[in-house]
Amino acid sequence: MTALLLSLGASLTWGVADFGAGTAGRSRSPVAVALMLRFGGLVSIGLVALALAAPWDPPRMPLAVGAGVATALGGIALVRALAIGPMGITAPIIATSGIVPAVVGLFGGAGLGAVTLVGLAVACAGAVLASRARGHGGERANRAGIAAAVVTAVLIGSALLLIHEASKEVVVTAVLTQRLTEVTLLAALFATRRALRREAPLRPSAAILGLGVVESCAITLYATAAALGPLTLAAILSSLYPVVTVVLARTIHHERLTRLQRTGAALTLAGVALVVAGTA
Repeated sequence: MTALLLSLGASLTWGVADFGAGTAGRSRSPVAVALMLRFGGLVSIGLVALALAAPWDPPRMPLAVGAGVATALGGIALVRALAIGPMGITAPIIATSGIVPAVVGLFGGAGLGAVTLVGLAVACAGAVLASRARGHGGERANRAGIAAAVVTAVLIGSALLLIHEASKEVVVTAVLTQRLTEVTLLAALFATRRALRREAPLRPSAAILGLGVVESCAITLYATAAALGPLTLAAILSSLYPVVTVVLARTIHHERLTRLQRTGAALTLAGVALVVAGTA
């Protein structure tokens, strides 16, 4: 039960952070938003590590670095996907990131039950339906947004696997290493783009930095849940966060979706739920 609650807590906090990041990405570059988000998270998890005098686990640090690279690139794709959205379509597609551990388990010889396989099929069908549905203005959902959402799902799903392996002994320092890698990579990318005049000067935002703290809480909750319970269950439950993002988008941005688009989004989330049921 503890792992279940921690996973749902990760889902809630991730949903809030992603909604805020996607909103910020509508007026700022994805790289700038991702950099500030990760920097806020780095400072917060660094303070926690100092307060707890958390030990390091050197043999597993390369895994945390790999998770950092995946989430840095995935963070840019996520901000772009949610910014050009609409969020009601791209967020549920991003939710399929939790299915990555199940697929890896399948190829690794771990058998998946009928319910789990049906869930995977339903989630994929929902993602296709949501991306092909026509909006109120007669236009298809933004293809660039859909592509960014798919890339995000793959990268974040990979990061979920890596950070789980990295945090088997110590969660806090694994997350700290992941955050440090993200900030280093994103800062280098931002500086390069600035030199090429493809980025405006960085405008610090307390709100975005605060969202980084929230996101670090989400990662820590997920890593702890995965350490206490089954990885697949923790990963997929944590990936239900787009429900929060969609609700916030409808409430605050007044996003409207056609019935067919709502059906596709609902099928995607239903598929994720079926995978949870099949692996519980």
